[in-house]
Amino acid sequence: MSLRSLILIGTFVMYSEVEAGSSCLRLENKIFNNLLDMVVAIKSGSNNQGGNNRPAFTATLNTHPLTLSGNNVIVKFDNVVLNRGDGYDPKTGKFTAPKSGLYQFSFTIMSNSGSELHMAVVKNGNSIMKLYGSKIHGATETANPVLELKKGDSVYLTHLVSTSQQMVGAHYSHMSGYYIGE
Repeated sequence: MSLRSLILIGTFVMYSEVEAGSSCLRLENKIFNNLLDMVVAIKSGSNNQGGNNRPAFTATLNTHPLTLSGNNVIVKFDNVVLNRGDGYDPKTGKFTAPKSGLYQFSFTIMSNSGSELHMAVVKNGNSIMKLYGSKIHGATETANPVLELKKGDSVYLTHLVSTSQQMVGAHYSHMSGYYIGE
């Protein structure tokens, strides 16, 4: 089935819901999620058009500023925007893979008050990528690793140095990830 056919079918289903009187916001969210599920399924070569079994999450840092004192302190992104599959735990700051496969992650940090910020992306206790926020207030750094995870593997962000540093919260620093496929 072609992408055009899938979009046409999705549009017809959504039109039926408009006729039935669904709210605009709920309908827009449903349309977006359905289209996203279809595109991800097509891109990954999956025959499963439903996205409910595809883990995905987005979490932002609400706490502002977040003071990080000590090496290997895990950042706990406390505002969960999406947590499909319940892989992200805001109490620990860790994403734990609910299923094996390839995952795409994105980490964005912002330094605070003109001080440096040294961070690392960590997989199962091993630093795999570093981020650096320069001494400019509001300097950002982003990392976008694609990782192969086994069920139960964890990915998170840690502070790299023993000196105290601050990260901008207020939703400027964030972490997200989603399942690509097997």
